[in-house]
Amino acid sequence: MAATILQLNELKTHFYIDGAVVPAVDGVSFSIRRGETLGIVGESGSGKSVTALSILRLVDAPGKIVGGKVLLEGTDLLKCSKQEMRKIRGSKISMIFQEPMSSLNPLFRIRDQIGEAIGLHQAVTRREAREKAVEMLRLVGIPSPESRANNFPHQMSGGMQQRIMIAMALSCRPLVMIADEPTTALDVTIQAQILHLMDQLKNDFGTAIMYITHDLGVVAKVSQNVAVMYAGKIVEYAGVYDLFDYPAHPYTRALLESIPRGNKTDPGNQRLKVISGTVPNLLHLPAGCSFYPRCGDRFEICAREAPVEVEMKPGQYVRCWKYNHG
Repeated sequence: MAATILQLNELKTHFYIDGAVVPAVDGVSFSIRRGETLGIVGESGSGKSVTALSILRLVDAPGKIVGGKVLLEGTDLLKCSKQEMRKIRGSKISMIFQEPMSSLNPLFRIRDQIGEAIGLHQAVTRREAREKAVEMLRLVGIPSPESRANNFPHQMSGGMQQRIMIAMALSCRPLVMIADEPTTALDVTIQAQILHLMDQLKNDFGTAIMYITHDLGVVAKVSQNVAVMYAGKIVEYAGVYDLFDYPAHPYTRALLESIPRGNKTDPGNQRLKVISGTVPNLLHLPAGCSFYPRCGDRFEICAREAPVEVEMKPGQYVRCWKYNHG
C-alpha cells in the first residue's frame, strides 16, 4: 500500500462575525496516499473550499484555524512559520482554482508566469525556467508550446487556461495537488480532457490529488475514495465503489438520488428528486445532527445529540444515529 502523504486530524476553522462563531470546518479528518485521488463532495457552503485553504494556511480574517493538525509527510503545517509555508506552497502542495482567469496575471506572458513559479522553488536560471515552462506546456498538451508560451492569458481558451494552471501546479512536482472545481466552467469535451490529463499526470508522477467538486459524476471517474461534507463535517467517508453502491448516510443517498438518470422506456418523463429544505445557517446550527431538519430517517435523538462516527465496514465511516441508535 502506498504511503500516506497528507493527513488531517480534527481540523477546525472558524469565522468570527459580529461576535458570533461560524464553524466552517468542524473537526475534519482524512488522509490521502501517494498516487490517490480523494474526492470531496457536498453542496455549496459545506466547507470544501475552506478545508483546502486551511491546508495551505490561506484563510484570511475573520477566519482562523483554531484546532487540529495538517500533517504533510509527518510535518504539521499548522506549526510551520510563514516563511516555511511560502516554500511549501507550490513546491510540495499546489492548488488549481475554479476560475483560471482570476489566478493568471493578464499583464504577463504565460512563459513568465510558469517560469516564476519554477524559479521561486528551484535553483535555475531565468532562461532555464522559461525552457522548463515550455516543457510543462508540452506535457499538458498545449499545441505549439514554444509559440503559445509567448501568449497572454486572454489569448487562450478556457480549456487551455486551465491546462496552464495545471502546468503551473505540476511544474515543481508537488506531493499533493488540490483541485477546487477546476472543470466547472468548461464544456463537457474539455472537461473530459482535463480529467484524463490529471489522471495521467497522477499516475506518471505519483501525485496525491484532493479533488473538490459538487459533481458526483466527476467523482465517480477520478476518485479512489470520497468524503461527503455537510455543514463543516465529513458525514460519510468511503471507497468510491462502496459510496455509489452502498451509500450509508441519508445525505449521501439524497445526493445520489438527485442525479439525472436516463430512462430508455420514457426518457421525456423524468422527475428529478430534490433534497427537501435548505443547507443550515452555520450561525444557527441545529442542536443535534445538522442534517436532521432535512432527513427522512431521523430519530428523536437526532434533534438532541450530534451523531458520532461509526465504521460500517473497513474503509467506510458514517456519522448517523441510524447505525448506532438504540
